Amino acid sequence: MNIKTLFETKQTILESKLSILLEHPVTKGDHCESAWIDFFRSFLPCKYAIDKGFVFDSLGQVSDQIDIIIYDALYTPLIFGTDAGEKFVTAESVYAVFDSKPEINKETLDYTNKKIESVRSLSRSSRGVINAGKYCKARELTKILGGILAVESIGIDTIKKHVEVFKNIDLGCSIKKHSFLVDRRGTEIVLSHASEEETVLTFFYFILDELYKLGTVAGIDIRAYANATLENFKFDIEEVHS
Repeated sequence: MNIKTLFETKQTILESKLSILLEHPVTKGDHCESAWIDFFRSFLPCKYAIDKGFVFDSLGQVSDQIDIIIYDALYTPLIFGTDAGEKFVTAESVYAVFDSKPEINKETLDYTNKKIESVRSLSRSSRGVINAGKYCKARELTKILGGILAVESIGIDTIKKHVEVFKNIDLGCSIKKHSFLVDRRGTEIVLSHASEEETVLTFFYFILDELYKLGTVAGIDIRAYANATLENFKFDIEEVHS
């Protein structure tokens, strides 16, 4: 069995699971989120955690509820989690956020665009790190990827027209139609996409490549959170290194 066959099998399993869950409208939202979360967990390296929940910053601002958050599991602390499985994740730790919908269309793209904006608008710190005993200056903040996940979808040409307006959408996957990746670097938006039998396999490569480009999130300055929550103690934020 070659790798393509393996991922064709993965696509079949995911499509079947989501399609069955969509027959139960009362619970389909949570279950579809769980199916996508399981999918990401099945192949992303251990440095990435994948959960649903909220993103917050050191100023006390909190995002909308996010269906799927991909965040750093190695260098940033998880502050809080609920019994319902929702996580409260620091803004600095986030790599990507996704909304899960039955269909990709103008309305769901608009809704997802606003959800992503609620995360991207949060304040994020960046602190220098110690690597192999040497101090490295703070790196620039990484982009937070934003996307939409669904079973059905409108046509790819119509999606391209909509993402020109909904500028927070970077990529998406409709398992019965197509996967797409938005390139906004030039004067004209370019949409890379794959349809039909290779949708999930293409999306698999899209997300891995985009995460590779991001590298590791910038170091979180936990002192900013401490100073915002402690009443009797304040950290000195100034960095002093020889």
